[in-house]
Amino acid sequence: MFIIWKGYGFLVPFITIAIVGVISVVFWKLFPTTLFLGPCIGSFAAAAAVWFIGNKFNSADKNRVMIDKQSGQEFLFKPDHSLFFIKMQYWAFVIAAVGAFLLLGTFIP
Repeated sequence: MFIIWKGYGFLVPFITIAIVGVISVVFWKLFPTTLFLGPCIGSFAAAAAVWFIGNKFNSADKNRVMIDKQSGQEFLFKPDHSLFFIKMQYWAFVIAAVGAFLLLGTFIP
């Protein structure tokens, strides 16, 4: 399997796995009867973290303008941190959707 990323886009799965793992273990230790609640809340927390980190990395404040000396033409360079051609902050919606499906699965017997 190939993983395609630009910039820091490769951090999306690592951030998600780390946050979901830590919150799942904490919930499992504190509330052993609610086994699936930890990954649900962990997914929502990971989505929030990926959203904020992605917005920070892909911020418009980091745009740079370069000027070609020969032609005088300006070029705008924007930061691009993406995973599978999807910008980092938009992966938050995918992660939150997984958390919503996990939450829905806890209520269905």
